[in-house]
Amino acid sequence: MKADWDHLHFFLVLARAKTLTNAARLIGVEHSTVARRIQALELALGTQLFKREATGYELTLEGMALVPRVEQMEYAFLQIEKPHQPLQGRVRIGAPEGFGTVFLAHLLAEFSKQYPLLTIDLIPVPKMIKLSHREADIVISIDRPKSGPYIITRLSDYCLKIYGSNDYLAKNPPIHCLDDLTQHRFVNYIDDLVYSPELYCLERLPLQLAANFRSSSILAQQIAVSAGAGLAILPMFIAEKKPELEQVLTQQVRFIHTFWMLTLVDLQHEPRIKLVWDFLRKQADIQQSVLMD
Repeated sequence: MKADWDHLHFFLVLARAKTLTNAARLIGVEHSTVARRIQALELALGTQLFKREATGYELTLEGMALVPRVEQMEYAFLQIEKPHQPLQGRVRIGAPEGFGTVFLAHLLAEFSKQYPLLTIDLIPVPKMIKLSHREADIVISIDRPKSGPYIITRLSDYCLKIYGSNDYLAKNPPIHCLDDLTQHRFVNYIDDLVYSPELYCLERLPLQLAANFRSSSILAQQIAVSAGAGLAILPMFIAEKKPELEQVLTQQVRFIHTFWMLTLVDLQHEPRIKLVWDFLRKQADIQQSVLMD
Protein backbone atom coordinates (compact mmCIF):
# COMPACT_ATOMS: atom_id res chain seq x y z
CA MET A 1 0.00 0.00 0.00
CA LYS A 2 1.11 3.57 -0.62
CA ALA A 3 1.80 5.86 2.32
CA ASP A 4 -0.21 9.08 2.66
CA TRP A 5 1.94 12.24 2.85
CA ASP A 6 0.00 13.48 5.88
CA HIS A 7 0.87 10.25 7.70
CA LEU A 8 4.51 10.66 6.70
CA HIS A 9 4.50 14.22 8.03
CA PHE A 10 3.24 12.98 11.41
CA PHE A 11 5.92 10.27 11.32
CA LEU A 12 8.70 12.83 10.74
CA VAL A 13 7.50 15.13 13.51
CA LEU A 14 7.29 12.25 16.01
CA ALA A 15 10.74 10.99 14.97
CA ARG A 16 12.14 14.42 15.89
CA ALA A 17 9.94 15.16 18.92
CA LYS A 18 10.24 11.68 20.50
CA THR A 19 6.92 11.87 22.39
CA LEU A 20 3.26 11.99 21.30
CA THR A 21 2.66 15.06 23.47
CA ASN A 22 5.52 17.06 21.94
CA ALA A 23 4.60 15.98 18.40
CA ALA A 24 0.94 16.90 18.95
CA ARG A 25 1.93 20.33 20.26
CA LEU A 26 4.15 21.00 17.23
CA ILE A 27 1.45 19.98 14.76
CA GLY A 28 -1.46 21.49 16.68
CA VAL A 29 -3.57 18.35 17.22
CA GLU A 30 -4.46 15.94 20.02
CA HIS A 31 -1.85 13.30 20.91
CA SER A 32 -4.38 10.58 20.08
CA THR A 33 -4.46 11.90 16.50
CA VAL A 34 -0.69 11.46 16.22
CA ALA A 35 -0.98 7.90 17.53
CA ARG A 36 -3.73 7.05 14.99
CA ARG A 37 -1.70 8.49 12.11
CA ILE A 38 1.37 6.46 13.06
CA GLN A 39 -0.70 3.29 13.37
CA ALA A 40 -2.23 3.94 9.96
CA LEU A 41 1.22 4.48 8.41
CA GLU A 42 2.65 1.31 9.95
CA LEU A 43 -0.39 -0.63 8.69
CA ALA A 44 0.02 0.82 5.19
CA LEU A 45 3.75 0.00 5.09
CA GLY A 46 3.38 -3.34 6.86
CA THR A 47 6.20 -2.65 9.31
CA GLN A 48 6.81 -1.23 12.79
CA LEU A 49 8.43 2.20 12.69
CA PHE A 50 8.69 3.01 16.42
CA LYS A 51 9.47 1.24 19.67
CA ARG A 52 7.96 2.57 22.88
CA GLU A 53 10.82 3.19 25.34
CA ALA A 54 11.07 4.90 28.73
CA THR A 55 12.46 7.98 26.96
CA GLY A 56 9.62 8.08 24.43
CA TYR A 57 9.16 6.81 20.88
CA GLU A 58 12.43 5.45 19.45
CA LEU A 59 12.82 4.56 15.78
CA THR A 60 13.19 0.95 14.71
CA LEU A 61 15.73 0.10 11.99
CA GLU A 62 12.91 0.39 9.44
CA GLY A 63 11.97 3.78 10.89
CA MET A 64 15.59 4.99 10.72
CA ALA A 65 15.78 3.99 7.06
CA LEU A 66 12.57 5.87 6.29
CA VAL A 67 13.59 9.20 7.88
CA PRO A 68 15.97 10.49 5.15
CA ARG A 69 13.51 9.55 2.39
CA VAL A 70 10.71 11.47 4.10
CA GLU A 71 13.05 14.40 4.76
CA GLN A 72 13.79 14.56 1.03
CA MET A 73 10.03 14.70 0.37
CA GLU A 74 9.65 17.41 3.00
CA TYR A 75 12.39 19.50 1.42
CA ALA A 76 10.84 19.05 -2.05
CA PHE A 77 7.44 20.25 -0.78
CA LEU A 78 9.05 23.27 0.88
CA GLN A 79 10.82 24.18 -2.35
CA ILE A 80 7.54 24.00 -4.27
CA GLU A 81 5.73 26.16 -1.74
CA LYS A 82 8.62 28.60 -1.17
CA PRO A 83 11.24 28.11 -3.88
CA HIS A 84 13.48 30.87 -2.54
CA GLN A 85 13.22 29.91 1.10
CA PRO A 86 16.60 29.79 2.88
CA LEU A 87 17.92 26.45 4.11
CA GLN A 88 16.26 25.29 7.29
CA GLY A 89 16.07 22.19 9.45
CA ARG A 90 18.60 20.58 11.74
CA VAL A 91 22.12 19.23 11.24
CA ARG A 92 23.55 17.21 14.11
CA ILE A 93 27.33 16.83 14.27
CA GLY A 94 29.09 14.32 16.52
CA ALA A 95 32.77 14.89 17.27
CA PRO A 96 35.47 13.93 19.76
CA GLU A 97 35.20 16.04 22.89
CA GLY A 98 38.35 18.12 22.48
CA PHE A 99 37.97 18.73 18.76
CA GLY A 100 34.28 19.53 19.05
CA THR A 101 34.68 21.92 21.96
CA VAL A 102 37.97 23.68 21.24
CA PHE A 103 38.05 23.62 17.44
CA LEU A 104 34.50 23.29 16.07
CA ALA A 105 32.27 25.17 18.51
CA HIS A 106 33.52 28.66 17.60
CA LEU A 107 33.56 27.94 13.85
CA LEU A 108 30.05 26.49 13.86
CA ALA A 109 28.74 29.38 15.94
CA GLU A 110 29.99 31.81 13.29
CA PHE A 111 28.59 29.59 10.54
CA SER A 112 25.14 29.46 12.18
CA LYS A 113 24.86 33.25 12.02
CA GLN A 114 24.80 33.00 8.22
CA TYR A 115 21.90 30.53 8.25
CA PRO A 116 19.45 31.64 10.96
CA LEU A 117 16.80 29.04 9.98
CA LEU A 118 19.29 26.18 10.25
CA THR A 119 19.71 24.52 13.65
CA ILE A 120 23.19 23.20 14.41
CA ASP A 121 23.45 20.47 17.08
CA LEU A 122 27.04 19.88 18.18
CA ILE A 123 27.71 16.76 20.26
CA PRO A 124 31.32 16.85 21.58
CA VAL A 125 31.72 13.76 23.75
CA PRO A 126 34.57 11.40 24.79
CA LYS A 127 33.04 8.39 23.05
CA MET A 128 32.11 7.10 19.60
CA ILE A 129 28.95 8.61 18.11
CA LYS A 130 27.00 5.92 16.23
CA LEU A 131 26.02 7.14 12.81
CA SER A 132 24.18 3.88 12.13
CA HIS A 133 21.86 4.62 15.08
CA ARG A 134 21.08 8.10 13.71
CA GLU A 135 22.75 9.74 16.71
CA ALA A 136 24.11 12.36 14.29
CA ASP A 137 23.94 13.38 10.63
CA ILE A 138 27.68 13.97 10.32
CA VAL A 139 30.28 12.25 12.49
CA ILE A 140 33.93 13.18 12.93
CA SER A 141 35.91 10.24 14.25
CA ILE A 142 39.49 9.24 14.95
CA ASP A 143 38.66 5.72 13.75
CA ARG A 144 37.83 5.02 10.11
CA PRO A 145 34.88 2.61 9.79
CA LYS A 146 35.84 -0.60 7.99
CA SER A 147 32.42 -1.02 6.39
CA GLY A 148 28.93 0.43 6.27
CA PRO A 149 26.67 2.60 4.10
CA TYR A 150 28.88 5.64 4.63
CA ILE A 151 30.44 8.44 2.66
CA ILE A 152 33.88 8.91 4.25
CA THR A 153 36.53 11.58 3.76
CA ARG A 154 39.84 12.28 5.46
CA LEU A 155 39.11 15.59 7.18
CA SER A 156 42.60 16.34 8.48
CA ASP A 157 45.64 14.99 10.26
CA TYR A 158 46.46 16.51 13.63
CA CYS A 159 49.56 16.55 15.80
CA LEU A 160 50.04 15.62 19.47
CA LYS A 161 53.06 16.41 21.65
CA ILE A 162 54.14 16.24 25.28
CA TYR A 163 53.22 19.30 27.34
CA GLY A 164 53.78 20.51 30.87
CA SER A 165 52.94 23.70 32.71
CA ASN A 166 55.61 26.35 33.15
CA ASP A 167 55.28 26.04 36.92
CA TYR A 168 55.58 22.23 36.92
CA LEU A 169 58.62 22.22 34.63
CA ALA A 170 60.37 24.87 36.75
CA LYS A 171 59.97 22.81 39.94
CA ASN A 172 60.92 19.38 38.54
CA PRO A 173 64.03 17.79 36.97
CA PRO A 174 64.95 19.11 33.50
CA ILE A 175 64.01 17.06 30.44
CA HIS A 176 66.63 16.68 27.71
CA CYS A 177 65.98 13.13 26.46
CA LEU A 178 63.38 10.36 26.64
CA ASP A 179 64.91 8.71 29.71
CA ASP A 180 64.40 11.91 31.68
CA LEU A 181 60.64 11.34 31.46
CA THR A 182 60.90 8.50 33.99
CA GLN A 183 61.48 11.11 36.72
CA HIS A 184 58.13 12.79 36.05
CA ARG A 185 54.46 12.43 36.83
CA PHE A 186 51.99 11.90 33.98
CA VAL A 187 48.36 12.61 33.13
CA ASN A 188 46.64 10.09 30.88
CA TYR A 189 43.41 8.28 29.96
CA ILE A 190 41.71 5.70 32.20
CA ASP A 191 42.66 2.32 30.72
CA ASP A 192 39.25 0.64 30.73
CA LEU A 193 37.44 3.77 29.49
CA VAL A 194 39.54 4.42 26.39
CA TYR A 195 37.08 4.34 23.48
CA SER A 196 39.68 4.03 20.70
CA PRO A 197 43.14 2.40 20.49
CA GLU A 198 44.31 5.58 18.75
CA LEU A 199 44.27 7.27 22.15
CA TYR A 200 47.07 5.05 23.49
CA CYS A 201 49.99 7.45 23.00
CA LEU A 202 51.83 7.34 26.31
CA GLU A 203 51.90 3.54 26.05
CA ARG A 204 53.76 3.76 22.74
CA LEU A 205 56.78 5.43 24.26
CA PRO A 206 59.67 2.94 24.85
CA LEU A 207 59.55 3.56 28.62
CA GLN A 208 57.75 2.28 31.68
CA LEU A 209 55.60 5.29 32.53
CA ALA A 210 52.59 5.36 34.87
CA ALA A 211 49.94 8.06 35.15
CA ASN A 212 49.29 9.66 38.52
CA PHE A 213 46.20 11.52 37.30
CA ARG A 214 43.77 9.95 34.84
CA SER A 215 40.57 11.06 33.12
CA SER A 216 38.39 9.90 30.23
CA SER A 217 38.18 13.58 29.20
CA ILE A 218 41.00 15.17 27.17
CA LEU A 219 39.83 18.59 28.39
CA ALA A 220 40.07 17.45 32.01
CA GLN A 221 43.58 16.19 31.25
CA GLN A 222 44.59 19.56 29.82
CA ILE A 223 43.20 21.35 32.89
CA ALA A 224 45.11 18.97 35.17
CA VAL A 225 48.36 19.59 33.27
CA SER A 226 47.80 23.35 33.43
CA ALA A 227 47.30 22.97 37.20
CA GLY A 228 50.68 21.22 37.52
CA ALA A 229 49.55 17.60 37.89
CA GLY A 230 52.27 16.40 35.51
CA LEU A 231 53.04 15.93 31.83
CA ALA A 232 50.60 14.74 29.16
CA ILE A 233 50.41 14.03 25.45
CA LEU A 234 47.91 16.58 24.16
CA PRO A 235 46.66 17.68 20.71
CA MET A 236 48.37 20.86 19.58
CA PHE A 237 45.03 22.52 18.77
CA ILE A 238 44.22 22.36 22.48
CA ALA A 239 47.58 22.91 24.16
CA GLU A 240 48.98 25.69 21.96
CA LYS A 241 46.12 27.96 23.01
CA LYS A 242 47.20 27.73 26.65
CA PRO A 243 50.02 30.18 27.46
CA GLU A 244 50.86 28.33 30.66
CA LEU A 245 51.77 25.17 28.72
CA GLU A 246 54.98 24.46 26.86
CA GLN A 247 56.19 21.60 24.70
CA VAL A 248 58.62 19.01 26.02
CA LEU A 249 61.08 17.12 23.77
CA THR A 250 59.79 19.12 20.83
CA GLN A 251 61.84 17.31 18.19
CA GLN A 252 61.92 13.80 19.68
CA VAL A 253 58.26 13.02 20.47
CA ARG A 254 55.46 13.66 18.01
CA PHE A 255 52.28 11.70 17.21
CA ILE A 256 50.13 12.14 14.10
CA HIS A 257 46.48 11.08 14.16
CA THR A 258 43.68 11.53 11.62
CA PHE A 259 40.16 12.90 11.82
CA TRP A 260 37.69 11.14 9.49
CA MET A 261 34.35 12.68 8.53
CA LEU A 262 31.43 10.52 7.53
CA THR A 263 27.73 10.60 6.82
CA LEU A 264 25.20 8.06 5.61
CA VAL A 265 24.98 7.50 1.86
CA ASP A 266 21.31 8.47 1.81
CA LEU A 267 22.08 11.83 3.46
CA GLN A 268 24.91 12.99 1.22
CA HIS A 269 22.69 14.94 -1.21
CA GLU A 270 20.57 16.64 1.46
CA PRO A 271 21.24 20.38 0.87
CA ARG A 272 21.67 21.21 4.55
CA ILE A 273 24.00 18.23 5.13
CA LYS A 274 26.09 19.07 2.08
CA LEU A 275 26.34 22.70 3.17
CA VAL A 276 27.75 21.80 6.61
CA TRP A 277 29.94 19.02 5.15
CA ASP A 278 31.57 21.42 2.69
CA PHE A 279 32.03 24.06 5.40
CA LEU A 280 33.83 21.61 7.71
CA ARG A 281 36.14 20.44 4.92
CA LYS A 282 37.01 24.02 4.01
CA GLN A 283 37.71 25.00 7.62
CA ALA A 284 39.94 21.97 8.16
CA ASP A 285 42.03 23.12 5.18
CA ILE A 286 42.14 26.73 6.35
CA GLN A 287 43.09 25.79 9.93
CA GLN A 288 45.96 23.43 9.10
CA SER A 289 48.45 25.53 11.06
CA VAL A 290 46.33 24.99 14.17
CA LEU A 291 45.99 21.24 13.66
CA MET A 292 49.48 20.36 12.49
CA ASP A 293 53.02 21.26 13.50
